[in-house]
This record gives sequence, C-alpha cells and structure tokens, in this order.
Amino acid sequence: MSDKHASDAGAAEGGGRPPPYRGHFINTTDLWVAVIILGGVAGLWYHSTLWGEIPGFVQRGLAPSLFPRIWLALIAILALFLPFEQYLQGERGKDLDKDRSKPVKPIAYLTMAVMVPLSASMEWLGSAAVIVLISVCLPLIWGERRLSILIPYVIIFPPAVMFLFKVAFKVNFEPGVLGLGFK
Repeated sequence: MSDKHASDAGAAEGGGRPPPYRGHFINTTDLWVAVIILGGVAGLWYHSTLWGEIPGFVQRGLAPSLFPRIWLALIAILALFLPFEQYLQGERGKDLDKDRSKPVKPIAYLTMAVMVPLSASMEWLGSAAVIVLISVCLPLIWGERRLSILIPYVIIFPPAVMFLFKVAFKVNFEPGVLGLGFK
C-alpha cells in the first residue's frame, strides 16, 4: 500500500494527512459579483450606443463611444475570470474565503469619499486639475509622507498620463472653468 491512491484513501478515513485542498470550480460569491459587474457593463455599453455618431471627416482619433467600450470590454473579460479565481488560487494552496471574512478597511471608504466628488467635479474643474488633485490626495490619505517620493510623483505622473492618452488614444480632456488641458 505504498502507492499514492492508497495513502489518500487512508487520509480520507482519518488515518494520516488529508488530501490537498482543491477548492470548488466556481465560487458562488464571485459568480454573483461577476454577474453584477457584467450587468453594469451591459447597461453602460447600451448607454454608449445612444451617443450620436461623429462624421468621419470631423473625427480625430477614437470615436467618443469606442474608447469607453474598450474599457468596458476589458472589465467584462476580467469579470468572466472572477468566478474561477478560488479554483485557480486554490491550486496554489490559497483560501480566498478566509481573507474575505475580514471587514472592509475604512481606508477603502475614505478613498471612495475622495474619488467620487473629485471625479464628479471634472467637468467644472477640468481633467488636468482633477488628475493632479487625485495624484496629491490619494497618496496623502494612504499615508505617504515622504516628500522625496510624493513631489516627483505629482510632477511626473499627471502630465505623463495626460500626454499618453492625448497622443496614444487621441482623447480630448475637459478643460473646465480653469481652461487647463491639452489641445
């Protein structure tokens, strides 16, 4: 009885080590989260079909409806993998449900409380100002106090993001009342 199956059978009867945890193939909680995410993506995708089309001779870069659809498609693809995460991580010996039993930390709610009003004020303040404000506020509320890291980050990151989106995706940023933005 030295073969592997015999030792697993003995483990199941209580004599010896239990077989390694394999987890369930689909996690029910993750399945419902994925369904909710996919429902949101479907609703937003439908909303993007209601936008007016821009004639080809006027359009520069991506169509206004295409850019959000790229992100929505990426979110949908990632959501499709979500129900299988427990199975895939279980193969490596991780138990995700153990970590999920802990409550959400208050910093998550504080981050949301900062991001929502700043994002909502983008039309008025402008994209550039909001990206800079977010780049300053989030590291500070997350506890970053080293100015040697924070100052270069605030100086380099927002212009790099705006330049990348302007050049690579040809996205026009909302200038807001301050008139800040790339033309």
